[in-house]
Amino acid sequence: MTRQRPSASESQPAGPSKPGDIVDRDQVWQTLVEAWRSDEPELLVGLGRRRAGKSWVLARFARSVGGLYYQATKRTEADQLAVLSRIVGEHHGDPALTQGVPFPDWEALFAYLTQRAGGKAFLLVIDEFPYLAEAAPALPSILQSTWDHPWSTSKAKVVLNGSHITAMKRLEEADQPLYGRRTRRLTFPPFAAHDVRAFVPGYSVRDIFRVYGIVGGLPGHLGLLRPDQDLEANVSRLLLDPDGRLADEAEHMLDAFLGDADVHYSILQAIAQGERKWNRISSRLGKPSGSLSRPMRWLEDMHLVKRLVPVTENPKTSKRTLYSLSDPYVGFWHRFIAPLRATGELSLATPQALWQGRIEPGLDAYMGPVFEDACRAWVARARELPFRPSRLGAWWDATSENEIDVVALGPTNEVLVGTCKWGAVSDRDLRALRETAARLIPELPSSHRSGAITWACFSALGEWGAGVADEIEAGSVLGFTGKDLLSR
Repeated sequence: MTRQRPSASESQPAGPSKPGDIVDRDQVWQTLVEAWRSDEPELLVGLGRRRAGKSWVLARFARSVGGLYYQATKRTEADQLAVLSRIVGEHHGDPALTQGVPFPDWEALFAYLTQRAGGKAFLLVIDEFPYLAEAAPALPSILQSTWDHPWSTSKAKVVLNGSHITAMKRLEEADQPLYGRRTRRLTFPPFAAHDVRAFVPGYSVRDIFRVYGIVGGLPGHLGLLRPDQDLEANVSRLLLDPDGRLADEAEHMLDAFLGDADVHYSILQAIAQGERKWNRISSRLGKPSGSLSRPMRWLEDMHLVKRLVPVTENPKTSKRTLYSLSDPYVGFWHRFIAPLRATGELSLATPQALWQGRIEPGLDAYMGPVFEDACRAWVARARELPFRPSRLGAWWDATSENEIDVVALGPTNEVLVGTCKWGAVSDRDLRALRETAARLIPELPSSHRSGAITWACFSALGEWGAGVADEIEAGSVLGFTGKDLLSR
């Protein structure tokens, strides 16, 4: 069902300004504002991982426009209908609903909201909708019927939001009641490395990247940081104290979605500890590769694992597939914290001793791939480059022995190749980049093989070998520092 969206007019409700304490999320807020100002009914579907800040943003928006917000739970249908009835009653000042006389069914609740709106716009946000749909299996069909009839001529604004990404995507499949009803989508991706500065503004460039590599990009995790504490103190409090808020979250992060997640957790651990190829992962788990297809696909759908192929390859047919974790926190936890928990060391040693003896010595090696990901993310949005990429990624040959950290292809045959170093970029690193690029060129699209290559070097330290520094000065090589990557 497709509806034309008229432009905003003076008769439409004004959209509220985004509160200053909401970091980023400008696009999400703007989408909410546009939907609120629309003269048409709007059904928005929001999705993103747990701790991505979805509830924070949606609850704030609902409050700002006088809308209703309800966060579903793992309760029975009757319990949830009763709770939402009380919320509706408090919102509209209805004593009967407030004092515990619930609506008899969902149709009655939706009819009440329509009647009380009196033809004006009204907002209903149902957060963690998959929990409610599981308790009330008929609810999507009831919503469909309501949407197609009484709400089709209303100004209803309904947001269905959830952390179970696969369940939220399932709502829109062709065999589901709400297929074709969504008018807008809200996506809540994790923050990038440059967003971390807002949470720890006094940190050095390198420590901001370390925070990203350890805590990850979820706002719910970053919000736990205390900006008046240094990196060691924050990590000690959150991860190296057995009772820390993030000390065991990675161990239980799938429990809310799966009854049996042992294989899924084992896949995450194998990838975090360096097994990136399918056969190596299945060998590590001691299971037939075919039995891992479904859990791996589920982890990809939930944005926990990334399936990677060289930028020159077709993702559907490539035999050079590698797997990577999407969340640095999950990678850090499985690499550093899980072994400490398994041996009991996390409970026996002090956080200071663990940081100095177990974490800090291996942190630089761990940060290398994290910094490479941050470089590619920066290239995707950078304005300092000679072109905007139409394809972006890394490249490796069939043996995985020759790799290039950053390869960007432009819309008019441009090519950029880059090397990324958590430390300094040496003259040897630049020579190796150029030698490996000779292996890359035959695999590029034919239109990109004969053009000039833009060479780029990324150093978190901002340090270069003498020859690299000379080429950067001469303009034959682009040089970017960690500070450059943290700029917007």
